Amino acid sequence: MAGNWIKLRHDSLDAPELRRAARATGLDQDQVLGKMCRLWCWADRHGVDGLVKAAELVDVDEQVGHVGFGAALVSVGWLSAQDEGVVIPNWERHFSDSAKARALGAVRAEKHRNARSVTQPPDPVTVNAHQIRLDNPPPPLVVATPEEAAGTLRAAWAAAARAGHVQPYRAKAMPDGFTARIAEPGWLEEALRAIEHLPRCRFFDTPPTLIQLCGRGFVTKCLAGQYDPKKPAKGGSHPPGGLEGRRTAEEAASEWTRGANDPERQRARQAYLDAKAAKAANRPPPPPPAEVPDEFDLERDRVALVAQLRKQGVA
Repeated sequence: MAGNWIKLRHDSLDAPELRRAARATGLDQDQVLGKMCRLWCWADRHGVDGLVKAAELVDVDEQVGHVGFGAALVSVGWLSAQDEGVVIPNWERHFSDSAKARALGAVRAEKHRNARSVTQPPDPVTVNAHQIRLDNPPPPLVVATPEEAAGTLRAAWAAAARAGHVQPYRAKAMPDGFTARIAEPGWLEEALRAIEHLPRCRFFDTPPTLIQLCGRGFVTKCLAGQYDPKKPAKGGSHPPGGLEGRRTAEEAASEWTRGANDPERQRARQAYLDAKAAKAANRPPPPPPAEVPDEFDLERDRVALVAQLRKQGVA
């Protein structure tokens, strides 16, 4: 195992791989470099010649605290996933004991060449080797295009799906709500944090979908912890678990029998029946049905009418 320090080359600060990794993860370059240092230290402590045995990309994501970070490093060539584990390429060249020895020798030679005279005042900016130079502004924040943001979100979601935390998303096009959400400032960074938080959400009966993540307000509620507790049972008073806790048919019949034999209920029912009978007794009898004339009566009336009309000279 190597020593308790690692070498960091100054050209790593503006390496093309660093910029591509920043675009792939949605982080700025300083965040990516800081997480790379954490990864290198982890591999230095627990690996051999850059190989961390039995490790997977999800272990890399958990180590640096960002879902999809390992996949982004693989895409830029700074990490390799093999059957034995994850491998840091060119480990011998940069992080091995011999590489550290070469680096220390180069530092000593540089100090010897640039040694100042005891009478020359020190540079106030570099008097402390660990002090950050204040005249170097921080690098600009990398703003991803919608296509790059979609790739970053897909990579983080795929890593979470492989871990079983979310449902896989296999559609070629992004969900309908993605365009509106990505236009919101800072939504992508919060969405990546929400993906990391989803394993702690017990609200969902089934793993969440990418469509839900792109819905309005989902990321905010997730980060606020509204999905952390379990969903309450339907109906409020019924216990979870389907029919568990409900009465059986025998229990319901026994309860009905106790109610039927309750003297107070019997008196109330008898009072209801008495009131109903009294109301029926005071009701007036219904009127007799109207008589409907039969065909003989109709024919008789018709003949009488015709005879009367003939007598009057009308018919």
